[in-house]
Amino acid sequence: MYGFRQLVGGCLVVAAVLFCSTTARAVDEWDELLGQEALQKIEAALPAKALAKPAKPRKVLVFTESKKDFDRMASQKAQKPVPHKSSPYAAKSVALMGEKTGAFEAVISANPGVFKKDLTQYDAIVLANVYLGGKLFQPRRDFTAQEPNPQALEQKALSDYVKGGGGLIGIHVASAEALDWSEYNQILGGTYAGQAWQAFHEVPIKIDDPKSPLTAAFGGKDFTVKDDIYMFDGVSPRATAHILLSVDTAKAPESMWADRADGDYPLSWVRKHENGRVFYTALGHEPDMYLNQPFLAHLLAGIQFATGDLAANTAPGTVPAAKTGSGGTMKGWTALFDGNNLDAFKVDEGQKKHWIVDNGLIRYDGRAGSLWTREEFADFQLRVDWRMPRVSDSGVFLRGTGKGQMNIWCWDQGSGQLWGYRADPKSNEDKPVGEWNTFLATMKGDLLTLELNGVEVFTQQQLKGIPESGPIALQKHGDPLEWKNIYVRKLEGAEE
Repeated sequence: MYGFRQLVGGCLVVAAVLFCSTTARAVDEWDELLGQEALQKIEAALPAKALAKPAKPRKVLVFTESKKDFDRMASQKAQKPVPHKSSPYAAKSVALMGEKTGAFEAVISANPGVFKKDLTQYDAIVLANVYLGGKLFQPRRDFTAQEPNPQALEQKALSDYVKGGGGLIGIHVASAEALDWSEYNQILGGTYAGQAWQAFHEVPIKIDDPKSPLTAAFGGKDFTVKDDIYMFDGVSPRATAHILLSVDTAKAPESMWADRADGDYPLSWVRKHENGRVFYTALGHEPDMYLNQPFLAHLLAGIQFATGDLAANTAPGTVPAAKTGSGGTMKGWTALFDGNNLDAFKVDEGQKKHWIVDNGLIRYDGRAGSLWTREEFADFQLRVDWRMPRVSDSGVFLRGTGKGQMNIWCWDQGSGQLWGYRADPKSNEDKPVGEWNTFLATMKGDLLTLELNGVEVFTQQQLKGIPESGPIALQKHGDPLEWKNIYVRKLEGAEE
């Protein structure tokens, strides 16, 4: 027998009994999102048994995206889905591994109302690649105002749960959450600051603690992945967490995004937060990661640590020192914004409370005019990092004209679309809402070459009639947007 499955209050309860193929059980909404072939591959990759025998029957809440979340966004014409593509992989792999190994019983839910109920019934909570925006926090529009927090009760419930001894597991995008909820980021141990390497890179991963039971699945051997590799804001997570895995930067491919001054890119860790236990892994962007046997075993071990069944070292490590000449700068480039001020832009009194420099970012609430540079540029390269805190519409203006606009939006064509010329990019290379994106634009004469997230989406695209020179602008379009790492390099007489 496979075991019973029952819907209770909109949540799927999976009993931790015996295990067999997907053909022997009822189909749920996450099965529908995945399809039978993907489910069978996940099941084949699951650990055969738990690392530790549960001290008592364990119950785990798996909070994720629902089929309704995907369908709602897909039904909005030309809007790309906000839910992360691998969220059903994360949720189902967790639920099925608990069922197969007997390590825990899983309750899957996408309803934030579960945080208004008794969380102490759960031994751990898994944030399975779920975007908390709109569920447990709302992006502020006016960053100078103290606006009411509609999710205050849910946030307090999660915080109290962990402080009181509950377990928390964050998978991948769990660190790209709650931009205005600093306590959450402290609980998790790090705040996402963008992708240091993209999923098309093959990135070497080293085992920082080969003695930890949470890294046993890797057999003491370093490995490589093709996955989005996150980096984190501020001081390294090593300051408050025990690092399990990190990027082997000595062997890593070059990346314009990997610009931490300390060169440190932790990927998995454990930590204590008051009485609670926290496990986080930044891996898990690509669906294929949930077909990877060692990664799934690593994830199971992290969950068993969080439930209290698997003891592990949680001592923080040593924070590496900054390396001379690295981090936050691009050699040969001029910073239009390096995280400190808006001096390179014309900012009038009406804009000051809407274009805010906050914690190394430009946070824009959508309520004031476009932000234009003081200087004009002819032939140049421009690097701009941007993030949408919700479904938004904005852009970057080139050479002083709205016609020379590189769109930032959620339409099917993808960002970079040249609205004034009705020219669509070769492909849609946008990251999901909530994650950082990078434009790298090369403007020579009236020809534009544009990369989005390392992929060339325009090659020598002619912009007829564009001025020979002009300022650059971050566009006002009525929606909030965040910006960082804005650099320009003049090309007159320079090597490209």
